[in-house]
This record gives sequence, structure tokens and C-alpha cells, in this order.
Amino acid sequence: MAQYSYRSRSTDCPFELGLGLVSKKWKPRVLEVLADGALRYGDLKDELAGVSDKVLSAALEELTLDGLISRTAFAQIPPRVEYALSPQGQSLMHALEPLRRWVVQESDQSGR
Repeated sequence: MAQYSYRSRSTDCPFELGLGLVSKKWKPRVLEVLADGALRYGDLKDELAGVSDKVLSAALEELTLDGLISRTAFAQIPPRVEYALSPQGQSLMHALEPLRRWVVQESDQSGR
């Protein structure tokens, strides 16, 4: 059976590997918000109503370690950090687009 690996993750199922990168609740939401452009931590938190600092920080760290987002720290006072999709994150968002379209099409949206 084929073995698939990405960074420190490895499995014999490509679906498991791909979905494992975005399996936690806030990760896909972070990626979706960053698809519109780079944001500072506070702006990102404002876009994700209901997320705690602990959970957002953990999601950002995991997405950064997985190479899906980049973290840029600017040497200025006060310190400024921006998060943005990496090329791999942009590629993943393109791959997830058919899933998004399917969900929109098949979901029982109120107001339809």
C-alpha cells in the first residue's frame, strides 16, 4: 500500500492525511479568513467570533508548523505580527473549494 507523508505526518490514506491538516474546528475557519489576505492576530480574532485566545493560538501554531500559514514578525514598536496563507495553504484552499461548493449545494440552508 502507498505511503503518503507531509512534513511530520504520515499515513497510508491520502484522505486521512489531508483532512488531518484541517480537522479541528477553528483551523478551516482560520484558513478561510486568511484566504482574503494577511491579518494581525487581533483582526483575525475579531473575524472569528467565539474563539478563545488559547484555541486560536494553538490553531495558528499548528497551521504554521504544518506550513499552511506564514507568520511574519515586524521589528517595530509596538511589535506587529501578521498571518497569511502560505503557498501550500493557498493550494489546500483550492483543493477544498469543491468540498465547499458541495456543502453549499447540499446543505439545508434556512431562508431557501
